[in-house]
Amino acid sequence: MRILSPSHATRRMAQLACLSLLSLPGTHAFAGALTTFTGEDLNAGPGGPFTNSDAAAASFTTAAGAIGTVGTITFEDAPLGAFTSLTVAPNVTVNGPTGLAILNTPSFASNPSLDGFNTTPGGAQYVEDQAGSVTFTFSKPTQFFGAYLSGLQNYYAQDVVTFSDGSTQVINAPETGTGSGTGAVDFVGFTDAGKTISSITITSTGPGGSVDYIGIDDVKYQIASAVPEPASTWLLLTGVLGLSLALRTKSVSRRFGVALNGV
Repeated sequence: MRILSPSHATRRMAQLACLSLLSLPGTHAFAGALTTFTGEDLNAGPGGPFTNSDAAAASFTTAAGAIGTVGTITFEDAPLGAFTSLTVAPNVTVNGPTGLAILNTPSFASNPSLDGFNTTPGGAQYVEDQAGSVTFTFSKPTQFFGAYLSGLQNYYAQDVVTFSDGSTQVINAPETGTGSGTGAVDFVGFTDAGKTISSITITSTGPGGSVDYIGIDDVKYQIASAVPEPASTWLLLTGVLGLSLALRTKSVSRRFGVALNGV
């Protein structure tokens, strides 16, 4: 068994303390770049398959999980009906103009791929956006966001996700092949490590005020972790420094004791 000398033990404990501080929730060694994740499934309806969207969502979840805890909002517990502002999870509010609603059946049942519908396996509810704009507001900022968007048609509008991470960011939802009679389901997400993002807006309004009616479901965001108070961090550092000083004092005493006994 390897036995560390007091001086080595002191240095080792200081190193471990620094590593512990870097691993505290909310502490980041460096900031990453904005990364987007998108997938499109043409003519997809309730129940899928959502092959491309699911693949994009899986990649997003892996990347987001390396940054923080991923939460998912399925709207299954939200009250049915119209709203302009609704709390859908702790610290998360959805708001927008008249035309937002929580539904559990597609508005266009004869061809739901042209409008919105539920995308949660085993679920039923989703946000129906006929307002042209819906904003997710986070009282505790997020570093990533993703959602399934259904009923996308660029015949009416280019659906976009916008937010600010210090500068305005715009992510276009893929709508290749969509049109007046062809809709799509997309997963659109991004990670932006080290940034504090307090609101994200999904816009589905085109030129001349035309609106693409869409569904929004399975929203993924960062669940805020408890960040230690500055006083707690200071106490941890004080304890480590005190222990280091005690070990050094003991080491010096032993050395002088050996020298004096040898006189």
